[in-house]
Amino acid sequence: MKSPKTTFTITCTMRERWVPQFLGMLKYMEQLGGLGGSSKVTFYSDSDGDFRPKFSVDGIPIKETKYADGVMDSEGNKFFDAG
Repeated sequence: MKSPKTTFTITCTMRERWVPQFLGMLKYMEQLGGLGGSSKVTFYSDSDGDFRPKFSVDGIPIKETKYADGVMDSEGNKFFDAG
């Protein structure tokens, strides 16, 4: 049985220079879903850089443990499996 679909709105505030890369990542995720492809989508964030986005979903701040079950590897990278 398939899981039901839901629609929600994400609000994001970030520096303008990062918007094309972020939207490109979302588009690639959409394309993989449409193809039924299996691939990793890698996101790298340098902690001393200026990429400091703020997100909320329908006005509610995102709490990682509530919305995602991430697995951390030995290097401290987190992976989220979209199945």
